[in-house]
This record gives sequence, structure tokens and C-alpha cells, in this order.
Amino acid sequence: MITANPVPEMSRASAIAEAQALVRQCAEPCPAGTNIKGAIRKASKHIGMPYSRARNIWYGEARRIEAAEMDQLRRGAEIAGIAQAVAGVEILRGMLASRFPDADRILAELAATLREHRGGSNELGQ
Repeated sequence: MITANPVPEMSRASAIAEAQALVRQCAEPCPAGTNIKGAIRKASKHIGMPYSRARNIWYGEARRIEAAEMDQLRRGAEIAGIAQAVAGVEILRGMLASRFPDADRILAELAATLREHRGGSNELGQ
């Protein structure tokens, strides 16, 4: 009789830990003063996941993570990372604009390229 190989417990635990880290990344950038509930709400809206599911993953209470959910979380974290990069470029642009005339143009092009890479989405604070 052929039986399916069960997923090792460590593999399951590491998937849950990765999902937990990803859902937290999806909440970024978070304005100062945002509480945990607000951060979870932001992450759940950003990735299109019900609040209760995002909360369970956030606190490591999820029993399993489906492959589609993991893909959704990874994409959301990627977009959040790009949004953080754009925000950093904008801050740098403001700091360097008066000192280096070409810096403004170069950093504006970089920010535009990053926005284009994330698909022109403006849902992450840009």
C-alpha cells in the first residue's frame, strides 16, 4: 500500500514562521503610533485576506498555510518592500535636492521606476 509522505513538523512550523514574518512585512510602512490591530488591518486589506486569518498568522496561531496564501503573502511583502524603497528615495531626494541639483532628477527617475515595478499601485501610502 502506498501512502502519502506526511509533511515534517519542522517544515510546517517554518512555513508558519515565514508566513508570520511576511504578514508583518505587509503591514509596513506603518505610521508612528499605529497599534497592532491597525497594523494587522492594514496587512489584511493590502493582501486581500480576512482580518481574522491575518491575525491568526500574525500571532503564529495558524495551523497551516496554503500554498496560495503563501504566494499571496510573498507578493504582498514584495510590494510593501518596494513601497518602503520608494519612501526612502523620496526622503533622500528631499535631503539632497538643495545640495546636488542632479540628485533630484536622478532620484525622481528611481522613484518612478520603483513605482512602475510594483505595478503602479498606490495602496501603500504613495
